[in-house]
Formats: sequence, structure tokens, C-alpha cells
Amino acid sequence: MRRGAVIRLVAALALAAPLMVGEARAQVSGVVNWSTLGVADEGAIVSGTTQTSAGVTTTVTWSTVTDGGSFIAYAGNDFVSYEQDAQGGYTGYAQVGFDNVRLDPDDKVTVNLTFSEAISGLQFTLTDIDDSAWDDFVEVWYNTGSGFVNAKTGAFATLGPAVGADDESFGDGWEGTAAAASTSTDGNLAFNFGSLQITAVRIIYFSGDDAGNNGFDPGGQQLGISNVAFNKVMPLLSALKTVTMVGTSGTSSFAIPGSDVYYTMTVTNSGDGTVDTNTLFLSDPIPTDVEFYNADIDGAGPATGAVYFTQSGAGLSFTLATDVRYSSSAAKPASFAACTYTPSAGYDPNVRHLCLNPKGKMLAGNPDPSFSVQFRARIK
Repeated sequence: MRRGAVIRLVAALALAAPLMVGEARAQVSGVVNWSTLGVADEGAIVSGTTQTSAGVTTTVTWSTVTDGGSFIAYAGNDFVSYEQDAQGGYTGYAQVGFDNVRLDPDDKVTVNLTFSEAISGLQFTLTDIDDSAWDDFVEVWYNTGSGFVNAKTGAFATLGPAVGADDESFGDGWEGTAAAASTSTDGNLAFNFGSLQITAVRIIYFSGDDAGNNGFDPGGQQLGISNVAFNKVMPLLSALKTVTMVGTSGTSSFAIPGSDVYYTMTVTNSGDGTVDTNTLFLSDPIPTDVEFYNADIDGAGPATGAVYFTQSGAGLSFTLATDVRYSSSAAKPASFAACTYTPSAGYDPNVRHLCLNPKGKMLAGNPDPSFSVQFRARIK
């Protein structure tokens, strides 16, 4: 499902009050599903891999750092791979694994998930964090747009019985505190970021030892990253339609037969989410007691045609030749494609709906982004 927007405005005559119209939209959920990446079992998840769900594109990147010695991938074809078997109650997950020649907390694998726009309701689970002759260590960081923050500073994590808060100087997250079978949920570390709006999350995996045995060969180690669930942050659109007289003196300045009026529609996004690319569709019914003016609406003014588009922070583009259509039907058009009438030059009483499809992704922000569309009509 995409966060498109269909807005239909009820026309107002000069003496009528402006009408504000908005559509409520249900929550839209997305997921980073490792099993649908097209990667074979134990195949490498290449750094830079992307997946799009609910209109949000997630980019998965990863890197390693080592201060020397052999530090190689383990349990898959690379440091980050796909594993279809079950672990920690999850089937099909991203596996982060390494085989270090010696126990060294300076050797790390870092996985970043970067979202194309801010999301909320972020949830995922890290599996098989435990200890043996080593301790698994993991740090999780999140970004709300102003830099990464350690998730340990908030109440986002639920710890399995084999996981505890990291109390070592070389880590700042969580560590394995007891042995746990890979099929057990005891080594799970679950995260739920609630309503926090997040643009990226970072997972850092390494190993160490509470007993200080940092010189011996620990063998291969790995953890799992479950599917990553999130909610799309939704826009909140409102539409305000106003009318003013074209004439400023004499009888043309009054709303009487023969006088021309300007209709101005202003659409504002006061929500935190953007509108999906190219999905904005406005359908405005033209009252039967006015005639649409299909020509330059203001002569020497800034407009150059029958519709004048302006915006403030909306991030849209608008092309008069392709983003405006018309309908002669009394019934409201269901889509931009359904608007197929070609109006005559000048005043055309057969135009019953003005249809608009500005292009791009309508942005969110502070102050609230908006755009306006103006056209002209004559009172019959």
C-alpha cells in the first residue's frame, strides 16, 4: 500500500465560507524480509543490498574492522549472509558471523540499516547472544536524523535470560552471560522503538571475555538478525479552497453574473510523513453556475495558462501540459487517467472537474509544506 492522496474539493462561491477537507489514512506497515532478498541459504548479503516495503527503501550496508591477525567470515559465504534455518524462534534471518584467530574486542562487524525516510514502530530481534569460553557482545545505535544514539540509553530492549547489560570498558551495549542453545530464545535481545521516528539503525557485533582471556582462539561466532518490522510515518493533508474577485473596481468586483472569480486551492501537509512519489491526485468539481476559463488567467501576471501552481517547501514539480486534465462528467473522476475531456479555448461551461497530478514526493517538515493551485471562472 502506498501513501498516495486523493483530495476532492467542494467548490465555494464568493460569499461562501472556505471548506477544508482531509482524508484519514490507516497505518501502513512494512518489513525487511531477509527471505525475499533472493539470496540462497548461507549466501552473502552484499553490502548495499536494498529492499522496498510499504514505499520505504531500506539499504543494508556492513563493514568490518580488525587490528590484525586472521579475522574471516563464519557460517556463511561472507560476514553477513542469509540463513534459512531456525534460530531463537525465527526462521530465515540475516546471519552475522566471524572466526577470529584470537579473542579480540577490537575486531568487529558493523551492520547498518538505513531507511529512505523516517519510520516508526521499529522492531527486530537479535538471536543467540550468549557465552562459552567467550562472551558475545553487541551494541545497537539508532538515528532520528541528528546522529546515532546508543539504544542502551533508552528502554527499548527486552533481554533473554542469557543476555545482560555490558559491564566492560571495551563495550557499551549488551553481552552474553550464560550458555544458550541456538534454538532457544534465551539468547534473544528484542528491540521495540515505539513511536520514535528513526532514519537508520546500527548493529555492532564483537566478542570478548569477562575473565580477561583475550589471547586464545575462540573459534567461530555468529548472531542472527530477525526480519525488521516498521510502520510508515503518515502524512496529514488538508485542503482549503478560497474564492476572490478578478475585478477590483466597478461591477466586476461583485459576485454577479458576468463577473470573473479566482478559485485558489491550498493543500498542506501537517503530518510527519511524506506523500509517496507521483500519487497526489486532486479532483475539483466546477459549480454549474460558473464557466471554467481555459486561457491565461491573469494576462501580464505570473501565470502563463489556465492553471497557476505555487508551492512552499512541498518539493513537488508541476508541468501545465501534463499535470492538468479535465472532465466533462458530473460524476467525480476516480483517477487522473479518467479525466479525458479537452476543453475549448476561452470560457467552457462543459468543464465539470479540474484534475491535477503534481509530480514528486510531497514533503513533510516545519513549517508545514504546502502548495496552491489557482484557476479562473465566470459567474453565469
